[in-house]
Amino acid sequence: MNITAYRLRALREQKGLSQREVAERIGMTRAAYNKYERGTSRPVRKLDELSDLFGVTIDYLLGKDATPFENELPDIASHDHDQIRKYLNLSEEGKVMVDIMLNAVSERERKR
Repeated sequence: MNITAYRLRALREQKGLSQREVAERIGMTRAAYNKYERGTSRPVRKLDELSDLFGVTIDYLLGKDATPFENELPDIASHDHDQIRKYLNLSEEGKVMVDIMLNAVSERERKR
């Protein structure tokens, strides 16, 4: 999986959207969007829409920048800022591990 595919999937999951919902919002079929997340197609014509939908820069989507936000991180608590910085500096494998744990804890909290 390439970095763009990985980030699209992670961003979609963070927003709690299905592939179909993302596809509808950017004006394409779910099957076509699925190719972006599998890495078999690049979202060249849809980069602006995806960037706007997920609130990240195009450079972040393409893997050219580790920071998803235009002007660094938004105004958040110092501890949260530090945690996000640590996450952004992880390898892709490390990010996958954190994502799995975060999704599990988030789901548990949601069910409470």
